Amino acid sequence: MKRDARSYLYRVAIVLVVVSVIPALLSSAYNTNLFMKQTVRLVDSKNETELIRTGTLMERTLQQIIDFANATAADARFANLQTATEQWKAWSELNKLLYANPYIVEYMLYNGGDRSLLISNYGIERNPERSSVPWIVSEAPKLPLYQFELKNGHFGQGRSFVSIVQKLPGQQREPNYFIFNVDLDKIYHSFLSELNVSAELYNYYLTDAGGTIMYHRDKEHIGKPMSGIGNDDSNIRINRHKLGAFNWELVGEVNTELLYKDVTVLKNKVLAVVFAVIALVAVFIVFGARELYKPFRRIVSRVAESEELLRKSLLRRLILGETHVNPYTDRLLHDMTPRLVVAILTPAPQEDSEKSAEATTTLMRSLENRLTASFRAELFREPNGDVLALFQAEHGDANRFVTELLLAFDAKQLESTVISIGGIHSLEDIHKSYIEAMYAYNIGRIYTTDSRLYCYNKLPMDYEATLKAPAIEELELAIRQQNERSFTETLNVLFSEQLTVVEYNLNFYQVVSLLLRLFGQNSLTFLNELNRLITDKGIMNVTAVKQFVFAKFYSYRDYAEETKDYAGKIRDYVVKHYTVNFSLDEMAEHLGITKQHLITVCKKRYNRTPVEYLNEYRIEEAKRLLSDTRTKIADIGTRSGFNSNSYFAKVFKQYTGITASEYRELLFNRKREQGMQTADS
Repeated sequence: MKRDARSYLYRVAIVLVVVSVIPALLSSAYNTNLFMKQTVRLVDSKNETELIRTGTLMERTLQQIIDFANATAADARFANLQTATEQWKAWSELNKLLYANPYIVEYMLYNGGDRSLLISNYGIERNPERSSVPWIVSEAPKLPLYQFELKNGHFGQGRSFVSIVQKLPGQQREPNYFIFNVDLDKIYHSFLSELNVSAELYNYYLTDAGGTIMYHRDKEHIGKPMSGIGNDDSNIRINRHKLGAFNWELVGEVNTELLYKDVTVLKNKVLAVVFAVIALVAVFIVFGARELYKPFRRIVSRVAESEELLRKSLLRRLILGETHVNPYTDRLLHDMTPRLVVAILTPAPQEDSEKSAEATTTLMRSLENRLTASFRAELFREPNGDVLALFQAEHGDANRFVTELLLAFDAKQLESTVISIGGIHSLEDIHKSYIEAMYAYNIGRIYTTDSRLYCYNKLPMDYEATLKAPAIEELELAIRQQNERSFTETLNVLFSEQLTVVEYNLNFYQVVSLLLRLFGQNSLTFLNELNRLITDKGIMNVTAVKQFVFAKFYSYRDYAEETKDYAGKIRDYVVKHYTVNFSLDEMAEHLGITKQHLITVCKKRYNRTPVEYLNEYRIEEAKRLLSDTRTKIADIGTRSGFNSNSYFAKVFKQYTGITASEYRELLFNRKREQGMQTADS
């Protein structure tokens, strides 16, 4: 035992160690993924910072170019050029400016009067259309004074330029214009060439405010819209920086797929390894958990079996009246329906005791298979060989239940089994059904020998007996009048030694029926005492039977005294007020007793609660009204005292087993049959 416990603890320790690996692996995977994201974030931040730094430097340079152009255009030497000498002097000054700004590679002075063009390092061009600025003739007059305009993306001498055009003040009719050609190739090589070190990863270029490309490393893209060079690729990340001096934008494109390719591959490898290890560990944990759960599974199974045994034991004790319903039983038996029936199944006696025991075992097995397949049933084998069956009925119709139970048996089982059935009760009163089943068994064997089915609700006492000894009426009169002499004489006649067994049994049954009627037909106490008498003494013990009946004679005096006055008042109150709704408090106040005493008297005298007694009276009145086919069933319910048709229908079926319309149809068919019999006779 110690070795098994130590082995189990070792297995638990191994599983716990393996389980602890999973959080570590998940943490590693999370940290790896976090590190990769942080790396990507840092690279993105570096690229954006580099773009901002380059854009800031480029903005400063472009602003210097603008400032230089403004200062040069304000020089009075270039404002009024009227003679050829003045033009040549101006040309000489232009050549001197070539080294003033490294990014302005060409200076031009356009004369609006004669439309000539002074070009540094070239001379005078009389036809501007043949120069690198053929648009100057049409565009120059549109410029306001002291304002400049950028003319974008033109080429000269195999290089890309952007022209800054500025109108000069002067006294002549047609003003002069300064043109500064800025070399975009120099700007690119100064600022962007280092950024475009990897053509596959990075692409930095310049655009104007409208998105037209001003400079690109691939010259064929210059002058084209930005959207035309594949910027819709989802793997391309675009950043922008505005260049206010020229009203341009510095655009940086980064191919993130290529940039993070190695990082992504590494991350995927790490995650694949981690999740593969986690999967292997999970498989190990599943198998380990199954091994560890085996002892608990056995414990759970045993607990379930024990609870089921406890449940069946508790049910049996409730049936036998050894315990009562309490919160603990409610917890175990919460799924029980409110309509329960107890049946006692007794194997037919056999001469050989061993065969009898074997027959009981076979019966129990076959009954379990058949009854549990047709009903919600609990079966218990009693020490005396009987089978105690508790059925959960789906309805409150006792006749229908008996029919369904008989259909569940085959012919052989019916021949070898005595079936004794009690009434339908709730779990709180299930002992009543058992006592009634016992009574049906004891009395049924006395009264009849041609049937093996005894049902409490189907005993002959429920009907008018065809044979009735005259002494029974005298015995009833003697009990009611408490005439001891007459009672003794009549009792000696009913149980004299000269009677045959059949006569004796019939008299015994009729005396019992009389006592049940006097003390309440369903008196649990009386039935219990009667069952004990039959079990202990036997019905053929004349002395014991007479002592039992004598005891009931003397107890009836107290019973009658206690109940006769208030029982009659209860009946009279119900007869008078059954058509209206009233509470038990109102009824008790009218009778001058407490509500609890009212319930006690009603149960003792009528063996019913006041509500049950009222409903029975209302149903009887409804049955009388149903004989009149002209009255609607809904009106009958109201006239009988029921405040709703649904409640009337429910109570009527509960007490009669059929609906009101079916009862009316039954009455109609009986009347028709009686009419036909009368006509035939």
